[in-house]
Parts: sequence; structure tokens; C-alpha cells
Amino acid sequence: MALIFNNRVCVFANELIIYNPKRNVGSQDGFIPEGTFQTMKKRKQIIVLHRSTPGQSAIVDFETMREDMKRKFIELNGDPRAVIATQSQKSLLEEAIVFSNDAFEFYTTKYRYDGGKKLPDAKIDEYTLNVRVLEAILYLRDEHRKDVIGTSGPRVNMWKKLCTLSNDLLTLRDPHGKPLFPHTLPQNAASLKRKCQEYEDACRISREEGYRYLIHKNFGNKSAAVVKDEESEAILHKLISLHNNLNSVQIMEEYNKVAEILDKPLINSPVTVDNYKKKMELTTMQGRKGKKVVANTRKMQIHREAPTQALTYWTLDGWTVELLYQKKVAKNKKANGEEKRYMMTTYTNRKTIVVVLDACCKYPVGYAIGDHESPALIREALRNAVRHTKELFGDRYKPLQLQSDNYQKGVMVPFYQAMTKYYTPAALGNAKSKIIEPYFKYLNVQHCQKQGNWSGFGITSDQDNQPNMEVINANRHLIPDEETLMGQIEAMMMKERAMKIKDFMAAWEQTEEARKLPFCDEEYLLLMGETTGRTNHINGDGLRLEMQGERINYDTFDISLREHYNEDWIVRYDPEDMSQILISNAVRKGLKDAGKEIGTLRYMMQKCMKAPMALADQKPEHFEYRNRVKGFNEELQQHIDDKVASVDGHIKNLQQRIPELINNTLLDRYLITDSRGQHKDARSKMRDEVTDADYEDVTERLPQAVVISANDEDEDYEFNPADMSYSR
Repeated sequence: MALIFNNRVCVFANELIIYNPKRNVGSQDGFIPEGTFQTMKKRKQIIVLHRSTPGQSAIVDFETMREDMKRKFIELNGDPRAVIATQSQKSLLEEAIVFSNDAFEFYTTKYRYDGGKKLPDAKIDEYTLNVRVLEAILYLRDEHRKDVIGTSGPRVNMWKKLCTLSNDLLTLRDPHGKPLFPHTLPQNAASLKRKCQEYEDACRISREEGYRYLIHKNFGNKSAAVVKDEESEAILHKLISLHNNLNSVQIMEEYNKVAEILDKPLINSPVTVDNYKKKMELTTMQGRKGKKVVANTRKMQIHREAPTQALTYWTLDGWTVELLYQKKVAKNKKANGEEKRYMMTTYTNRKTIVVVLDACCKYPVGYAIGDHESPALIREALRNAVRHTKELFGDRYKPLQLQSDNYQKGVMVPFYQAMTKYYTPAALGNAKSKIIEPYFKYLNVQHCQKQGNWSGFGITSDQDNQPNMEVINANRHLIPDEETLMGQIEAMMMKERAMKIKDFMAAWEQTEEARKLPFCDEEYLLLMGETTGRTNHINGDGLRLEMQGERINYDTFDISLREHYNEDWIVRYDPEDMSQILISNAVRKGLKDAGKEIGTLRYMMQKCMKAPMALADQKPEHFEYRNRVKGFNEELQQHIDDKVASVDGHIKNLQQRIPELINNTLLDRYLITDSRGQHKDARSKMRDEVTDADYEDVTERLPQAVVISANDEDEDYEFNPADMSYSR
């Protein structure tokens, strides 16, 4: 093929080279071997003006070729100079083609399909060029019919002539050999006529409707689709979104049943349904797979960054550890009419661990191991985390923010809220919001998978990544027991802490003071302390607890507790630190709701120190404790004396104001004795102090006084050692 390049008549190198099928170089009309061509090129016997590029052959200057090569090329392909001269004359159709900015704008900015997709750039160029050529053909048909057909000679079919002109456009090339008008219109006269007429009919509705007519149905052109109207689309959408997850053939069959009744076009291929499944995937996914899948795969996600300071953000969750252990279970079985008891060994048992993870460096600050996840196991994991903060930092701390899932939220949410300043539960079904989920996968791969009793990944994982169960079953007797498994899990968590403790302590050093939330002893025991399961009483020797066969006494130097010894108390304690307990008042026995916590009174009590009987065995701390108790008892006695003196003062003032109360037997009888143990003198003195009284005869109005015999006043009481309520 001839072309003009740099104002020179040129031909393509492939037209000169003999076809080489191994390298896919040359052509069937070539007459120079590839090796000879390369040699002539090096010797400057063939001048290459533009070297080859992917998809395009090198361009050779025709005028510089040897005369024998020129003659051979002209013999096979014609004179390129004559071809160039012919090409320089534009055809009527080429002259009629004008650029359509409206079509380009429609395909580029206005047309969208399948929820916002735009046409590929190649299709935009194709459809725009097709519009230009169609407009030119219709123009020639209407305005230049006589010029196309001719006025003399045999009559020529107009559409055949137009089709010939349209096909000639495909042969035109630019200087680089690229087609000038690579349109995709039909190359058959009848098909081209039909295409032009349908395009013209669509343009009568609107210009944009004409542009839309040229779009293929694969790009959302409903005019070419089977499912054209919204009603048909709604039926298909409903069938695709059913929870049954029907396949494409089933959906096609069910749709066609409805389409026949409604006299609508039928779907002839399940491929059509496949295409609509892709198109409607967003809106049908909720029905087929559920809201959780939509939230995890389609809704916008928040991208978060882990904190750089410790105890800023804790997250917790439970995980069934992928490690097997064997367990013996007693089982009754009937044999020959007799019931016998057997020990059955199972090998598929697994433990559950609740991990409390600090997000700053994914440090497992707390954990607890149990048979299954439960509120008690979660509390134990958080208690372990708080204890660990005391081991690391010297005091107990709670996190600034805590995240959990919604497991047992009715029971656990108040507990979580008391554990932190900001409690943020994860959204339902949104596993991505919990960084602890990938942490469990990390533990499974990093630690568990390397163990011989590893049970594998989840049931939804690729089966090629699962362990060989035949080998595990053959060696099931080697699966460890429960105690050994607990040791494996403990070792795993200790290793994790050891690997990250340095980074965690560095993060703690960077933690702002405002983010550090101390966990005081009273708050810790109230929230996380164990209870005895019953109420307790306080006696003269304090509060007694029986723990694992040991009696422990607790007391406090708080005087106000002595005023509530008649209460029943609920006791909270930390099994790992029995040095102190927290007591809280409860409903007394014999009353409704007995044992129910009231909580209006709370006291911290310390474990009583046992002082040696022999002075020689006592140490300085024992003497210090004795002195402290002695000082407290003196303070308590002074408190009692001050109260009694205050009461006596009020009684004395009352009797001075109302003389009739001086002879009141109860007030006189229970007057506190003076320093010599006498109270009669004090009573007489009180009578004498009453002076300047005015008397009025009210004998008739006053009631008769009750006479109390001397025997009643001086009655003695016998001492009964079993009765601690005696008065004298």
C-alpha cells in the first residue's frame, strides 16, 4: 500500500519481505527474504524513514529503492505513485463528512448505563464516526442523488453506489498507515439502507434518540434489549433477588411464564439473565445474601488509624482456639440387659479464649480461657487485663475507650460502660470494625498451625489449606489432654506479650496523663470482684470469711461502720489478692428480697494482722499495728463519750425547760452516772437548779399521775452470760 510520509512516496516494509510464519513478518506478495532486507538496510540500499512499531510495519522510501526492486513491486502491487495520485482526489462521500460535536458530547458526557457507567473511549470514537458517515450518506441521498447516480448511461442502484463509497472510506490511510474512516457500518447495500432508515426513524423522535440507536445492547441500550420496560425489569429483579438464589436457567423459566401471560418478549438464553445479574447485583444482593454482605462489600467503610498511646483503645472478642485436645467422658451403656458405665474418649474438643487487645501495638493486655464464651469468661479476661496493668505500671488502670461485639449486650453493656469512659460497640454484622478478628487469624497462622494438634481454619476456608485429617485421625492418641492444651495456649499468649512488651511500654511512656484512668480498689472490686454467694455478718472480731479451708478476718478503721453492724453484707473479693475486700449492705434475712443488694453502704475492709502472743516474737510492724488499733479504740471510745455527753446535755436542757420531766422515771433511771458512779446526786442537783417558777392551780385539768412503786425503781436484774442484753 502506498502512502505519503515526510512528503515522500513510501511503501510498507512488510510488502517487500517474503512471509515468515515463525516471526509473523512479511506478506504473501513479498519478494525479498527477511535476512536480505536487513542486510540491504544496513548497507543503505533500502532507506527506512520510520521504523516498525507494534501493530505497524516499517515505512520504506520507494524512490530510493533499486530499479529492479521498483519494477518487481509495481508488477505485484501497482505503481504507488499512481495510487497516491488517485487518493489525493476526495470522493463525494468523503467531502460530505463533517464533524458532529453534538454526537461526541452525547456519547461522552450524557449517556450512562448500568448505574453510572460511561462508554469506553474506543466506542465513543466508533459511534461518533458512524454518525458522521451516516449523516453524509443521508445527505448524498437527499441532496446529490443525480451526482451519485449520473444523468446518462445505464441506471445504477443508488444504495449500491453509496455502499461502494462507504466501503472505499475503509481503504483510506493517513501518512502513518492508520485508517482515516474506520467506521463499522454494514458493507452490504441492503443492510446499509436498513441501517440508515432505522437511524433516520430514531432521529425523527429526537436527535439523541438517533444517537442512542447506534449503541449496542451490551452498553445498556434498552431499545435493543429483551427487557425494555420498567415492569419487565421489576419482575426480573424480583426473581434474581429471591433468597432461594435461583440459577439463571430457573430465573429465565419463571420470567418467561409471567412474560407469556403479560404478552411480553421472552428471554431465549440464560446468558441474558447472567448479564442482568451483574447489572442488578447491588440492589439484589440484600435479598440473595443478606444485609451483612451488603454492609461488608458495598457500603462505604471508615478507614481507621491505630492509636500510638497505650490504654487508649481496647477491643475484645472470643475465639475458639484451633487446637484439639482429648477428654474422657463417662457414659452409660446397656449390654446384655445390664447397664454399665464406660469411659469414652473424644478427640475433637477445643477451648475458647477471650482476648482483650490494646490497639496501639496489638498487645494482648488480657485474656481468659474457658469451655465457651460467656459473660463470666469476658469479665475474667477484663479482670486479667486490669491486673496486668498493675503488674506493668504499678497501679490498676482502665481503658479510655472499649469496643466489643453485641454478645449478651443486655447483661454486659452496663459492665462495659463502667469499665471505660467511651464504650463503642461494633455495628451488627460489621466484622471489619473489629481489628481483633484478623488478630485471631494471625494467632492461628503464627502459633497454632505449627502445632501437631492444629484443627485447621474455618469451615469456609479453602480445603487445600486444611490439615490432613487422615493423619490426625491415625495419630489421635497423640492429641494432648486438657491440661497440656491449656499450657499451649498460655505459652502462646506469653510469647505474644514477650514479643510486644517493649513497644507497649514505649507507648505507655507516650500516653498523656489525661488519658490515664486509674482504677481505684473500691471501683475495681465493685465491678470485678467475686462474691461469696451469700450474705455475711460483722461481729466483734470483724468479718470472717472461710476461703479454701482458711478463716480470714477483715476489719476497717472507719468508725462509721461500727454504727451498721446490724446490717447484712455482700462481700466482694479478688481471688488473687485477698488482702482487702469490699462489703455492700443487703436486705436482711427474714424480709422480702432477703439477700438482695441495696448498695447504699459500702466499705473497704483490710485483712487483720495476727500478732504473736509472745513479745519476743513480735516485730516492729506488729507493735505499729497494735498502736494503731489502740489509737482507733481510744478514738472510738471518745466518739461514744461525746455522743453520750451530747445526749445528756439535750436531756438536761429539756428538763430545765419542762420541770415536770424531772420526776420522769425513765429519764431519771437511765441517767448516766457521774465520775463517782452516782446519779442520784445529779438528779437532786437538777431539781435544785429549777428556780423562779410560777405556779398555777390546774389540778382539775391535769391527768392523774401514774404511781411507780419503789420496788419497781430499785428492781435488780440477774446476770445471764447467754443474754448479752442485760442492763445492770
